Amino acid sequence: VDTQEWIENVVQHETSTTSHQSLQRREQRWKRPTSGWVKCNYDASHHEGERESGLGWIIRNTHGLVIECGMGKFHDRISVEEAECSALIWAMQAAWGLGYQTVIFEGDNLHVNQLINGNKTNPRLQHYLDTIGLWRHMFTEISF
Repeated sequence: VDTQEWIENVVQHETSTTSHQSLQRREQRWKRPTSGWVKCNYDASHHEGERESGLGWIIRNTHGLVIECGMGKFHDRISVEEAECSALIWAMQAAWGLGYQTVIFEGDNLHVNQLINGNKTNPRLQHYLDTIGLWRHMFTEISF
């Protein structure tokens, strides 16, 4: 139902050529996880102020097939980085709750990726990073 609603509201407004080119670029960048792993892509849409922000995550297997996905909404994140961290935490909790133990989490925010992997620091985001660190230890193997 969600997919059909999205198609009706977004895809019909694009030309088939633009959609096809966009899909090709997206497929070229996404890399399948190695055998024994799943990949969880996550993202957030951030809106400042009282507007709701959204998040989504999708888990695919080594064949690139969608095996789980979810979405949600939240309020009161000050920055895009806070929203992205919230999306990652939600994705980690969902993946763990669904029983996945060997997971690659892939997001598109370079700054958040650098923070998670210890290449940068940001005191404002430290409580998010601490929560991510706690959830990180719940998995057998994990990669960001």
